Amino acid sequence: MKLELDHKVVLITGGTGGIGRQIVADFLEEGALVVCLIRNMVKFEALKKFVLDQGLNLDGLNYEFCDLKDYSSIKKTVNIIAGKHQKIDILVNCAGSTIEGPFALLEKEQINSIVELNLTSPMYLSHAVLRYMFRQKGGNIINVSSVSSVKKGRGVVAYASAKAGLENFTRALSQEVGKKNIRVNCVRPGVVKTIMSEGLLNRSMEVIKSDTALGRPGIPKEISKTVLFLASNAVSGYMTGECIGIDGGLY
Repeated sequence: MKLELDHKVVLITGGTGGIGRQIVADFLEEGALVVCLIRNMVKFEALKKFVLDQGLNLDGLNYEFCDLKDYSSIKKTVNIIAGKHQKIDILVNCAGSTIEGPFALLEKEQINSIVELNLTSPMYLSHAVLRYMFRQKGGNIINVSSVSSVKKGRGVVAYASAKAGLENFTRALSQEVGKKNIRVNCVRPGVVKTIMSEGLLNRSMEVIKSDTALGRPGIPKEISKTVLFLASNAVSGYMTGECIGIDGGLY
């Protein structure tokens, strides 16, 4: 199947994370030019090693420093990327994190931080790239949600609420920009083997196995391939406003 992603300019957040780095590698394998928004070089160097370990070269891998919680930083960085590469074809909002614990015990700052990274930041980034996608008369935005948005669970109230908001943002925005030839979709991963999920896997592996139809957690490549499917106008060009669950039957 030809995805026709070669020479596409892909802007991604969370590209140094467990799922994100696999998305980066898969886009590079398809011949895309990838720009990661990062906070420090240590994780980006680890990403470069991961890419090389996949047997890929680094020619298409780029980065820009950006504060994902600061709209002025986002707007400035997006302008720089568009200036360097003349376009932004695809935005993947993959950055996300949470603080597990009872909602009543969270500090105000912790609640704000969770909502800002998981919901406000994707909205800011989408807002910033849309001006270029309007000019290009086309574009593609893909948001990464979580099964927590729809499945009950303890200790993730703020995170689950932010991800549920991200899914509604996806659906609402798709209606506004569809006539401009811009598609907006979302993937909803279940429990995936990453550094972020290590604590959960260590505590609850047997529960996850028993509650999941396929009897196991997922791996990053099982998420990244769906992201690339949604990014490709050649194979998903008539899809927008969708949220695809990839959770092994957990929900």
